[in-house]
Amino acid sequence: MEDKRLEREQYDEDKQALQDFLMDINDLNRIEEKTSKFNAFETLGIVNTEIRHSNVLGWLMSPNEQHGIGETFISKIIQEVTRNYDVELKGHDPLKLLLRDYHDLVVRREWRNIDLLAISETNKLMLVIENKVWSKESAHQLKKYQDIVESEYPEYQKLFIYLTPFGDDASNPDVWMSMNYRQIVEMIESALTLKQNMMETSVKHFIEQYIDTLRRYVVGDNEIEKICQEIYFKHKRALDLIFEYKPDVQSDIAGTLREMIEADDELVLDDSNKGFIRFTTKGLDQKIPNEGSGWTSSGRILLFEFQNTTKGLRIKLIIGPGDENVRNNLYDVVSFNPAYFRGRNKKLTSAYTAIYLKNFLDYNDNYELNQEKLHEDIKIKVDRFLNSDLRELEWVLLNELSFK
Repeated sequence: MEDKRLEREQYDEDKQALQDFLMDINDLNRIEEKTSKFNAFETLGIVNTEIRHSNVLGWLMSPNEQHGIGETFISKIIQEVTRNYDVELKGHDPLKLLLRDYHDLVVRREWRNIDLLAISETNKLMLVIENKVWSKESAHQLKKYQDIVESEYPEYQKLFIYLTPFGDDASNPDVWMSMNYRQIVEMIESALTLKQNMMETSVKHFIEQYIDTLRRYVVGDNEIEKICQEIYFKHKRALDLIFEYKPDVQSDIAGTLREMIEADDELVLDDSNKGFIRFTTKGLDQKIPNEGSGWTSSGRILLFEFQNTTKGLRIKLIIGPGDENVRNNLYDVVSFNPAYFRGRNKKLTSAYTAIYLKNFLDYNDNYELNQEKLHEDIKIKVDRFLNSDLRELEWVLLNELSFK
């Protein structure tokens, strides 16, 4: 009888928790406002379609299209390239790049299979953009495109850009400069802010929908995440019941990774969400000055980062923005020990530079049918990394680094 009474009490409490959650109109409206608006990209089912992203970007890059932002977006792309790759722009004068007029720029899409080819006849300048949303670079693909462009346009200056969600390194980073979709979002938002009073309302809404699509499906929306976390802590019991019947694999994996990090006395968890789980080691934390800026709240300048997407799991060791002396010191160690820092960016950029990359898993249909095996495989591979590769990287950095 006592057990039945307790079961009934728990049932009543669970029911009340769900009712309270559903009656909290203000909280639900906050989510509704962010997610219920009509979005053409969602309706057409093209949020992850690479060629559609290329089409929109090509449209925004073209100064003479009917969007009202003129040269603003293409100018911001050139500014971003110059800011991040100033010392690497061989054959280019950064100042001249920034001062040029790009009113005549024409964008060709899928010319000779190249995603985006932007040409300014007046300036004899070309931007060659390979856009990879969730696909991988094919063998010799970029070299082939480079050879085609060099052969067809030998007299033109060229900027080669490799665009991916997270700023992956190209197979030949000495030629192809990495750019990520977070940078794209910021540039589109900046262009929209500058020109919104001069554009048609329908165009403004279309661009806003595209920004929303990129934030939600490609780079992650921090504002939505913050609102959801606030609602979760307020209605934890009700939402836990809902989640019990609606598993979120990506969040589960993030939770597993956090648990593994927190269970290791030598590791320190940093700012994280379900897409990016960041941490360092206690040894590195004591050795490296916290001179970072604009990345995480800890001020750390070097962090391991699990990138947990719907497509797979990988880890990077990243030098973030911050004190240049610290950043240069870190990258010098990487340069002198290339055997340890596999998948590294060949140059130190001014913002985020990956100095190590390791893929753990690319998810497939078999994992969808057997999520238990997915978690098991992740635990095995991550545990092996934490006890092997990570310790090697830490050992090299601790022994080679010297800060005055």
